Amino acid sequence: MNKSQVYLKPPMLSPSKKITVIFSLLLISLGTTSVAQQRNISEGVYAEAQAILGKDDHDANCKACHAMKFYRDIWFAWEERPLMNFWYILASEMPSDNPGSLSDDEYTNIVAYILSDLGFPAGDGPLDPSNEMEGITITPF
Repeated sequence: MNKSQVYLKPPMLSPSKKITVIFSLLLISLGTTSVAQQRNISEGVYAEAQAILGKDDHDANCKACHAMKFYRDIWFAWEERPLMNFWYILASEMPSDNPGSLSDDEYTNIVAYILSDLGFPAGDGPLDPSNEMEGITITPF
């Protein structure tokens, strides 16, 4: 293979992840204002229990490559974008040695932990990628 050629293997997603991603992208393409209530992450969009579980999931699956400082350093690039986009990148590309290998709940818990570590408050209900997460906007911390 020529050094300038790179062949990427697409991530393999479970059927349930594919359905979640397709449904979410469909909702996003229809326009989130008519489908989901617009909120932002500073309004408390995850449950504290998710962040606690997310720390364990992050430590077991992410910490070797991504210390929490990593998220602080790149967060500006995600501002004003839907939180669903951030979740989808994690779910489809991480961990880098086995993309898509965690459950939806594990990816969601990791997102909750990241939000918690960045100082965003917990809310009353759990974060759920299949329920209005595309209507949650990422804000600066």
